[in-house]
Amino acid sequence: MTMPEEPLYEEDLVASMPIRVRHWEQLEAYAENLRKLAAEREVYPAEFSDLAAYERSMEPLRALLRERIGYPPPGCFERGGNPRLEPVAEDATATYYRCWIPVSPELETYGLYLVPKGVELPAPLVISQHGGGGTPEAATFRGGSNYHDMVRGAIAEGYVVFSPLQIFNHFSDQDQPSPVPADIRSKLDARLRLFGTSLGALAVAKISRALDTLLERPEVQPERVAMVGLSYGGYFTLYTMALEPRIKCGVSACYFNDHEPAMAADKPHAWADWRPLGRFSDLDDPEIVALICPRPMQAQVGRQDELFPVAGAQKASVRAAEYYRRLGIEERFEFVDFEGGHEWYGESAWPFLRKWL
Repeated sequence: MTMPEEPLYEEDLVASMPIRVRHWEQLEAYAENLRKLAAEREVYPAEFSDLAAYERSMEPLRALLRERIGYPPPGCFERGGNPRLEPVAEDATATYYRCWIPVSPELETYGLYLVPKGVELPAPLVISQHGGGGTPEAATFRGGSNYHDMVRGAIAEGYVVFSPLQIFNHFSDQDQPSPVPADIRSKLDARLRLFGTSLGALAVAKISRALDTLLERPEVQPERVAMVGLSYGGYFTLYTMALEPRIKCGVSACYFNDHEPAMAADKPHAWADWRPLGRFSDLDDPEIVALICPRPMQAQVGRQDELFPVAGAQKASVRAAEYYRRLGIEERFEFVDFEGGHEWYGESAWPFLRKWL
């Protein structure tokens, strides 16, 4: 096509900037309206007439969670393979092993496996899950940092412990020439989503496949399993329990919250793998707890926690507790705000497990 010789209309591209700004404002207003609608929603419309009816009525929500996070991940074994146990040491309290369990042809679950001494075996199993930047070793040795007694406290209670590794840019490796990228979770989660799954789904699958194997161990009582976790470990605890019915009770420390403010502000700890499609519409933390219900669950938060504010945890706990209240089992859900920061609080966790495990 030949352009005419007379001058064509042109304009300064900046002149249309107000239109683009208005477009952005409209999109922000649309997102804000969705937030308000989500904040006003009531509890999930479950059947509260009895426990069996409740659990049946929650299956569509559980199926939705599986779909949203891509669970089970493709290519994983239907059950865990034979474990590889490497004895590490023993002391007056426990025998320590490093444990690897096949999850897929390429992938193993690794964790510390501790068998208590001085107790009658078989004993209950506690999965003790570290959080962001942590490791099983960091949560166990040299006082456990802010995990305190989250691993060795379980041994003191007479439980067998499996403390699994999750992928992070681990704090203990940051002064070393570690090849693990600082943003490994965001990168790996984005890559896995392209194949229909997510890093969160893979974490759940790794723990489930470990249970396949560990619950056959002679020192473990297979019907008595709990899971505890701090921070990111609290996230893993909620999602694993929602999809793994063999875990009978749990404690999520310093994660359970109203996460929308943190994610809206794009804080560094609002990780990409915490953002499944539709989270704030129908799969926020209270709904994940609803999938755990009627099993006993404790959510705890430090009043001085700067990552997960106590006010947000209190707000989320009201809706989570409602599922238990309507079933007449309100004693099975505990919300604990303690005097402390971003740390494990064994003073409330261990009595809770003694009662319910």
